[in-house]
Amino acid sequence: MGRNAEMRVDNKMVKEKTIADVKNYVERVANIRKWKLHSNQDGTLDMLLEGLRDNFNRLGYFNCPCRESQENMKLDKDICCPCDYAQPDIDEYGHCYCALYFDTNFVESKSIAMIPERRPDPEI
Repeated sequence: MGRNAEMRVDNKMVKEKTIADVKNYVERVANIRKWKLHSNQDGTLDMLLEGLRDNFNRLGYFNCPCRESQENMKLDKDICCPCDYAQPDIDEYGHCYCALYFDTNFVESKSIAMIPERRPDPEI
């Protein structure tokens, strides 16, 4: 799809997102939540923005780019960015599971920890 294209998701027309749209969204979230974004010194922020854009344009919602989608918004609502686990992860580790959002006091030179998955396994 091209710029400003629309797509059908769950029988609704949804405007395709650009990287600029996604960056605007995550910046607004970070401002509201009093978090900061990954510094992007290693390209991580770019990769996460691309993942969020791709997920939105495929699914119609901002599914976490670091977690497997069930391709159903109702089943994935806990992992729509920012996910339900972001604040507990930031409180405990200083950043969210993806390392997209950080506590404002997180020291950038400190290593980014691997965070254990908080999300319960989906029922089979």
